[in-house]
Amino acid sequence: MSGINSNSTENVPSGKVSDLIQRISVLEDVLCAAKEVLTLEEAAVFMGISRSTLYKMTHNNVIPFYRPNGKLIYFEKSELLAWMRKNRAISQEEVNEHAHQVLQKMAMG
Repeated sequence: MSGINSNSTENVPSGKVSDLIQRISVLEDVLCAAKEVLTLEEAAVFMGISRSTLYKMTHNNVIPFYRPNGKLIYFEKSELLAWMRKNRAISQEEVNEHAHQVLQKMAMG
């Protein structure tokens, strides 16, 4: 690891270490958010599902993916978003609005 060993971190207060770990985590999240192509692991985290579930989805061709070298699986983030936005469930408010419109048309005609 970049020249850091246990001796060089012994005298660092634990609060400072946890603060640095949290900041690194935030930076990793920012970098991942900026990526357009994701690995299987990154895509699973992005979608909030397990790696095994995502792998099964690729095996069954449920979700779009790329396998450029025949082994590693990659995903395009925009395609994942489009796939996740399919089959949108409508809200109760939208159901009520649609019912109101239908009733208005029935009353007029």
